[in-house]
Amino acid sequence: MEIEIEEKSPVIRTAEYCMNLEDLQATALSINYTGQYLLLAGRRHLALKNLYDYTEPLKLFNRNSKFEVSCAEFAICNNSSAFCAIATSQLIEVLKWTESSPVLEYSLRAHTRVVTDIDWHSKHPYMLATCSIDTYTHLWDLRDPKRPILSLSAVCMSGATQVGFNRVSGNFIATAHDGDLRIWDIRKGSRPVQYITAHLNRIHGINWSHTEESNLITASQDGSVKFFDINNPRRAERIITTPTPSPVWRARYTPPAFKEGLVTIIVPLVGSESGENSLLLWSNSKNSQSPICSFTGHNDVILDFAYRNDPYRQSNDIEIFTWSRDQTFRVWKLDKELQKLCIQNTIETENGESALEYHQRNSTQPSCSLQHEFSIIFFPSIPGIQKYELDTDKRNAMIRIVANGFIIILQVIFPSGYPFSSPPIFEFCPGTTLDDNLSLKLMKSLKDSSASRVKKGKACLEHCLRALVSDLKKETGGDKAHYLRLQSPRLEGALSKALSDSLIPFPKTSGVRFNATGILVTFARPFTAKRFSLRNQTTTPRALSALSGGYLGNVNGSKPVFYPSKDIDRKSSTGVSICIYDASKLLMVSRELAENYVIIPTNLPRMCRKNREVAEEFGRADLVQTWSIAETIALALASSDFELSDDEMFSSPNPFAKTFLEALINHYAKLGDVQTAAMLCVTFGRYYQEISSRTSSFSTKSNTSQSVSPYHTVTAMDVNSQSVIKYNAWVLAQHLKGQTRSNSWSDSLDDFRINEVNRSVLGESNRNFYDNLKKFYADILYCYNLLPARALILKFVSSPAAFSSTVEFVTECQICKKTSKSPSCLHCKKFLLYCSYCQLPIKGSANSCLSCSHSFHTAHLLEWFENHDVCPVAGCRCPCADNFGMT
Repeated sequence: MEIEIEEKSPVIRTAEYCMNLEDLQATALSINYTGQYLLLAGRRHLALKNLYDYTEPLKLFNRNSKFEVSCAEFAICNNSSAFCAIATSQLIEVLKWTESSPVLEYSLRAHTRVVTDIDWHSKHPYMLATCSIDTYTHLWDLRDPKRPILSLSAVCMSGATQVGFNRVSGNFIATAHDGDLRIWDIRKGSRPVQYITAHLNRIHGINWSHTEESNLITASQDGSVKFFDINNPRRAERIITTPTPSPVWRARYTPPAFKEGLVTIIVPLVGSESGENSLLLWSNSKNSQSPICSFTGHNDVILDFAYRNDPYRQSNDIEIFTWSRDQTFRVWKLDKELQKLCIQNTIETENGESALEYHQRNSTQPSCSLQHEFSIIFFPSIPGIQKYELDTDKRNAMIRIVANGFIIILQVIFPSGYPFSSPPIFEFCPGTTLDDNLSLKLMKSLKDSSASRVKKGKACLEHCLRALVSDLKKETGGDKAHYLRLQSPRLEGALSKALSDSLIPFPKTSGVRFNATGILVTFARPFTAKRFSLRNQTTTPRALSALSGGYLGNVNGSKPVFYPSKDIDRKSSTGVSICIYDASKLLMVSRELAENYVIIPTNLPRMCRKNREVAEEFGRADLVQTWSIAETIALALASSDFELSDDEMFSSPNPFAKTFLEALINHYAKLGDVQTAAMLCVTFGRYYQEISSRTSSFSTKSNTSQSVSPYHTVTAMDVNSQSVIKYNAWVLAQHLKGQTRSNSWSDSLDDFRINEVNRSVLGESNRNFYDNLKKFYADILYCYNLLPARALILKFVSSPAAFSSTVEFVTECQICKKTSKSPSCLHCKKFLLYCSYCQLPIKGSANSCLSCSHSFHTAHLLEWFENHDVCPVAGCRCPCADNFGMT
């Protein structure tokens, strides 16, 4: 059985008061606890308006900040009513308003990115919460403002955009992260007690109920307002969808004195007239699907609004104050009539009449009056309508509609029997750009729609116009809505994104990742989890939590546990399991050996003997044999008293030692034991700087006292970068295949260095390979935090860690013809280099061929020239592999 939900046209109200402040350029609005003062905050000024006396001039206080105000909120407790928090960039300033001027009391600093929202506690007068794009939400107590009393961090990639304290108990706090909600209990520490996948688009507003502790509402970019009970978060209790639908910027319950209402700010569509349909009043009834009242007057987007009760308590009227991008603030009243409409929608009368019927029954206008129908239709809310002329005397309407590139000039004639016996007459006038077939289809739709309504004795004009626009869009390629780009620090970028997400990848449901020290992290959905259906889904889920019903398994539980490598993880059936394993025992590299190995460049036999003892201590019998052989070779190279000079020691002809050591190093490299291979290279391969014969013995132990610092020859470099580790690993793999490849083209300049000492048992033929072994081992030592040992290993590299060349590359922008050294043009901001492999812009380091000028991402460079020798660009045929030194 299908039930038709009839759309009701809202009552229209105009502003009681309006004030134009063109030069203020404010971006935030707030009203103090007593309702006496209204604050408008902007980058240049703070403006204070006395609401008890509208004739009193506006007070202006200069700020002259270089940052816009992202939000401003007065405290909502009587004891702290003089305090106001204002957020600009990463700073929160707490001002205390005196009779003369505001005084800066506190500066709250903890966030590292822009602060997006502020909310005061309704029970504790000195507590407030702030949230930021840095994903943190901080709770502050102004009696100790040096640091937050509690910091809440969401384990996600989305920053926190909204924050709100529970208004009943004050124990809960809600934060919004893209389309998800986190519910925190401030009595239970810094872990969320509830995850709610509320929307598939960004949440712009959170508001808690004034009467029910577990109830809150959310306003979203997807054009809906959802009602949630945090005790049952898997499904919204109720959903309101805006008529267009348009993004909802704010949604707030009406004050406790009148709890049956809800007010929303929506962002109008491009093409609609001004912002007159931006502020709407709704009923809290579960059966209500259309607004009760539309407050008109603003001709641009409304940025914020606030409530105020009658200051003299002479009535139950509630005032709504709004601030718009048209630089005016206006005042509307929620009087008894509007309150009755909301109540009537919440509790139906005995005869079952609706709120609109109740309003019509109690009005001076009969329901069949054409003038009354014209007055209650909110034409700007109907998409596509540009102009309209209404004539009640001639019972005629002329309407101009533009949609999907088509123009319709529609004339509607209303017979005297309308709407009880005769439907209106529709006619497409000259200027209409529809073809004959489309005109016939749309005219038939109009007649069918009007006939079905008139048969029930109902007005049909608004219903027919909406159906006409909808059918036109379906017949001509769908509804392509475009939204306004809002230039406000709170709105900019938040609402300007299109709803299309065709390029957003589906979230991973499982994954595994090693780090350089053998720690393994895994996550997966349990086999018992409910399968996610893509049917009727118009938006890609933004996070894994959206697939898990809003839960993240043991993230909500205790801290991550380090499991032995052979233990089996028992995954939770309620969500995602995240487990961490220590798999370092499976690797060939040992942290214990790295901490205890010694390097004594002036006494190689002693160095080998000490390292053999270390291997024996930790049960590595295979390495005991290796270091014993190394000690034998070192003894053969030195005299009995170890007094030979370096030149004499390494010039001794010993072809057996050289061949055997090269085979041994290659053996360990193939096994993946970079540690042993690198230590052998350090032992029997000299580096390019001469080591003084008087240098004391060094140990790689971090707690060993050293007379000479090992850091003085190390050039700063980012060895923790994954790209560096992967690149070194790739070079090692290529050498083991018999294809020794240069680390970079700058290696060819090594021959021009002076004062090099290149003599070593290992020779010079595989110097680059041995250097890469040392660098890779140095990366591992860095991950172990063995920095002295890492610095000492890098001293034995034949080329510095970072080689500065006088050759610099600049790129010319093809648009503005300016040159730049950065990835993008400093003048027109366009990307300069594009990868010839993936055709995407290169935002970081680039690899460019000096012959054909084609560029690559580092990973794509390695991937392509793994199996090819020429440039991937069609028709180029440049031997780029030779130019990159990769053959």
